[in-house]
Amino acid sequence: MKKILKNKLVLIIIVIIGILNFDSIVNAFSAKVNLSTTSKLKPAEIVEIVLNISNIDAGEGINSIEAVLEYDKNIFDELTEDNFEGMNKWKVQGYNEENGMFTALRNDKVNTSTDMIKISLRVKENVNSDKTNITVKNIRVSGGAVEFGGTGDIEVAEVNIAIVKENTNNENPPISNEVANTITNTTTNTTTNTTTNTTTNTTTNKVTTNTNNGGATGRLPQTGENIATYIAGVSIITVIAIVAFVKYRNINL
Repeated sequence: MKKILKNKLVLIIIVIIGILNFDSIVNAFSAKVNLSTTSKLKPAEIVEIVLNISNIDAGEGINSIEAVLEYDKNIFDELTEDNFEGMNKWKVQGYNEENGMFTALRNDKVNTSTDMIKISLRVKENVNSDKTNITVKNIRVSGGAVEFGGTGDIEVAEVNIAIVKENTNNENPPISNEVANTITNTTTNTTTNTTTNTTTNTTTNKVTTNTNNGGATGRLPQTGENIATYIAGVSIITVIAIVAFVKYRNINL
């Protein structure tokens, strides 16, 4: 009797150790899920995001995924299963509109990076937000049931992606600092050179005019002064001529 109990105890211990070791192997399985998009947040437009799986370390691979999608229902119309599209042999099996849970399966297992699901969200017409986040959480992937040699459920870290507003200022981009500085420097240099040349030329012309027409003081002669000087000169010359003529005539007489 004691021998039978001892054998049972040994068997139980072996089973427990085996289970613990198997759990350790299962827990070593891992994978990574990513989100990507090229869409912008624009009223009445469609935003498309792609769910991708990579870094798969799960024996022969995985062939199922279950997760929860979170999005802002004030920005996007509410989703249905029609908004989910399987990619690369993945088929969407269902979407729960109440809690956001969706599932997808594939007939064969995959152990390389691949796009799984494309999700299309329509932006509401009256949206005026600059940014919103879309999150996929409570992610579990699997390579089949453990009793059939699969991986069991593998928990994967949640992921999120930001959808930002379309930039409407691309048509009139701001002037870069380099261009602005070039324009400023060119304008400044042109103005400085113009002012300098104008001042220099004006001064030179004034000096030349004073040298040609003025006296030692450099004062410009007035129009009245020129006429008076001319008349006085003519009068003196006339008087000298008359006196010379009279003297010449007396001598001859």
